[in-house]
Amino acid sequence: MAVSTVTAQKAPATTSGGEITIRNLGQDYGVESSKFTEYREVPVGTSIPFLNLWSKSSKIDFNLTGYNVQQTDQQFIGGLKAAGLGLKFNYNSIPHDMGNNARSIYTETAPGVWSMSTTVRQALQNLVDIPGSTTRTITNYQAILAPVFATANQLDIDGVRRTGLVELNLGSRLPVDVTVTYRNELKTGYRGQAGLNENFRVSPGLQVGNPLDEVTNDLGVRAAKNFKFGNAYVTYNKNVYNNRAETLMIDYPFQAVDMPVTAAVGTTVLSGGGPSRERAVMAPDNSANTATAGFMLKFKKQTRISAGMSLSTRLQDASFYPFTAYSLARTTTGLDASTTAPLPQQSLNGKTDATMYNLQFSSRPLEGLDIRAQYRMNDLKDKTARFIVPGDFLGTAWSNSAPTADAPYGFATANVYDTKSSRFTASAAYDYKALTIEGQIRNGKLERTSREAEKGTENGMALTALYHQNEWLSFRGTYDVSKRTAEGSTIFGFQMDEAAFTNTRTGAEIELSPFGGLDLTVGYIRRKVDYTDRPNRAVVVSGVPVAGVAPFADTPSGLLGTSYDSYTGEINWTPNDILTVGGYITTEKDAQTNQWSTTTTTTVGGVPTYSLNNLVKYAGSDKTNTYGAHAVVHLVPEKATFMFNAVSQKVDGFMDITAREAGSFYTPGRTTLIPTGQGGAKDVDDWNDTELNTISAQFDYSLTKTWTFGLGYQYEQYDFKDAYIVPNNELLPVSTIIEMKPNDGKYKVNLFYAKLNVRF
Repeated sequence: MAVSTVTAQKAPATTSGGEITIRNLGQDYGVESSKFTEYREVPVGTSIPFLNLWSKSSKIDFNLTGYNVQQTDQQFIGGLKAAGLGLKFNYNSIPHDMGNNARSIYTETAPGVWSMSTTVRQALQNLVDIPGSTTRTITNYQAILAPVFATANQLDIDGVRRTGLVELNLGSRLPVDVTVTYRNELKTGYRGQAGLNENFRVSPGLQVGNPLDEVTNDLGVRAAKNFKFGNAYVTYNKNVYNNRAETLMIDYPFQAVDMPVTAAVGTTVLSGGGPSRERAVMAPDNSANTATAGFMLKFKKQTRISAGMSLSTRLQDASFYPFTAYSLARTTTGLDASTTAPLPQQSLNGKTDATMYNLQFSSRPLEGLDIRAQYRMNDLKDKTARFIVPGDFLGTAWSNSAPTADAPYGFATANVYDTKSSRFTASAAYDYKALTIEGQIRNGKLERTSREAEKGTENGMALTALYHQNEWLSFRGTYDVSKRTAEGSTIFGFQMDEAAFTNTRTGAEIELSPFGGLDLTVGYIRRKVDYTDRPNRAVVVSGVPVAGVAPFADTPSGLLGTSYDSYTGEINWTPNDILTVGGYITTEKDAQTNQWSTTTTTTVGGVPTYSLNNLVKYAGSDKTNTYGAHAVVHLVPEKATFMFNAVSQKVDGFMDITAREAGSFYTPGRTTLIPTGQGGAKDVDDWNDTELNTISAQFDYSLTKTWTFGLGYQYEQYDFKDAYIVPNNELLPVSTIIEMKPNDGKYKVNLFYAKLNVRF
């Protein structure tokens, strides 16, 4: 019988198949706004939104799934097992459309090089250099630039991020499980809008497309071993980042060629000359080497102990660029007769070490009792050899940088910035019949160098209750509070990431199922952060508070507080196998308050008098209402199905501005830019007001077991109110910032499609 059984066995037959969906889509008219395709491609005509191919036998197992084939938002996921090896791969392409038909007075003659006709620039230079100070006003700039704007180039500001992952498992024939991974990320196009300031004469801000062309490669190997009482692993990764768009070069529109600086003479001869272009340097090439190791041990009573560590060295040694592209920077320039210093060295030769330790413990010592604890420590140390930065070149002037106590290397940005943080979390949960109570405590510490707050702690606790009753009632409630402290020296208050705060979070959710097929859910979430210990505004001279002068009351600066509230209600009903309907409503409100102030000094008879000048408070808020409804109707079970979905979302933003209008910020010279009778601080009613409505309907009919035909319709409507639009002067609205104003605004579109799904 044994021989008979063996001879009767046969290798399983090879099986293979697949599935493909072909769609033909049309729309009522073209959509010019980039918001419609911000993270997707909507192809008109024939496309393949879904594809699956697979094959399986005793020797090979293959599967490939594709989404949006041959589109900019396509993705392919798959795997292959053969000859004892395992291969997995994932390719993903994500487009990012940030603005269509952006207008630019420049032409991109090379990646990151924005050029303008020398003849046009000379003409603009001549117009603004006409004797008399009245030529340099917003109104005249708009008139001078109007012909240039009328013939501006148009371009789409968009980019694409492509990521690839290949994972090769060397199989179970080795004494340990070894996996080799390769990751690649390619970003091309534009990062968004960027620019420079022409720091002389007119001093406009110049907007252009920010070049994006960077590659990241990561090669890693992982070895792991499973034991009876746990497992262990070790990994190593080499990561290399290459920025192929290292600089941004922009021609100045009001200076044709590099010229020596000429000083102004009264109001008849205005200042002139200076650089004709300038360069900004993007992110430098860098690399990282990271090694990790860890283990997990299993014991009785579901007790687990795990530990892990990571050691990473990050290197950056890209060559420095010169201080400026101004060809006359090392010669006498008229206003600045100094010369720029040589580069302190040819590259940074930067090195940073990052260390992480992680310990975890979990156990169930008693029935119904769960205990967990975790400790994590991160330590970042800057190992770069420091050097003195002699100064910088801005516009037409070289500024020396002498070492000080706060900036021993010339600039505060050249200081050593080390950080070390640790966090301990412990929690316990106990089940008593239908009730579960969980408590948590947290303790965190943070140390910094070269920051105002050198030390800080963040301690918190949380309490959560869960209740389940006979599958018809479920409740979850949470209360969480944490407090952060800050120790250091500050005059006007710590930065937001350093400042002391109290963070309170509460939430509750109730789920009801009063009878079969009906589910009701209501929920509430609130998060409130109050930044405490914000000092009042002090009078400061030469960086030191004036002795004997008390700070001004009620004048703290910076972010004072934030809050978030969310209310949600949802209903779903499935009365039978034919119908499912549902709907929901969510109301959210975000709010934050910022405040800034300045002081002024008046000297009478040699005696200074100090007073409060400006005090400006911005209290912004967004209220969002979202409504949704959906339905699925199986008209003919397993044959004909109708699906419907609708969502409406409206964001109502408001910026409440309160100011001390006696301050210099609201002098008549400023208020003349605002319509008569509306001078001073004015609230912004249409602060990021947004509305998005979508409706979709689809009917699917199964012609056979392998062929399914479908018809669909989708409606989208998007509206956005731009508080900074000035009709007929969009590119130079109210200041000397030459904008691009791409189209990323409102749209409305109807989409119709037919699709055919085939399984084989």
